[in-house]
Amino acid sequence: LRPGEVVVDLGCGGGLDVFLAAKKVGPKGKAIGIDMTPEMLERARRNAKKGAYRNVEFHLAKIEELSLPDASVDCVISNCVINLSPDKPRVFREALRVLKPGGRLVVSDLVLERELPEPVRRSAEMYAGCVAGASLKADYLAMMREAGFADVEVLEERSYRVGAESFAPGSPEAEAYDAVTSVKVRARKS
Repeated sequence: LRPGEVVVDLGCGGGLDVFLAAKKVGPKGKAIGIDMTPEMLERARRNAKKGAYRNVEFHLAKIEELSLPDASVDCVISNCVINLSPDKPRVFREALRVLKPGGRLVVSDLVLERELPEPVRRSAEMYAGCVAGASLKADYLAMMREAGFADVEVLEERSYRVGAESFAPGSPEAEAYDAVTSVKVRARKS
């Protein structure tokens, strides 16, 4: 992020990434948090007030339906939220819509190296743990390209085991974590 830019965080929760972005873009920039949970936005607004952030705002919206004008944003970020969306292609199309030409999408998310067993995919606990909603890595990257993003690039990837210890060793849920990878991806709007 650069001073003066406008950045949007999809699924901002209590606002931590919004505040980090606000520092990077400085007083002439703006950091906008999007979340669909009124309670999380209230927490984010309280945190903004405590931290005396003046270049932040928060919007109640779904990440599939952003309440922002076309071509109004320099960068869209998201940290482990898109995998929870039931309509990931729409999320990527919306991100592309709000980005200015040359704007960037930089996300950290969970993806799968192989399909999960059906009982694991239907598990509410595995969905809440961000595993059951994840897409195959190749499909996730293809969704970005199909939305219209260029230069889709995996910057970093590592195995993801957070939560695996909650399940009995050898159980389908515990073994599902062997298929999960955390990726950081960057893409650009032409």
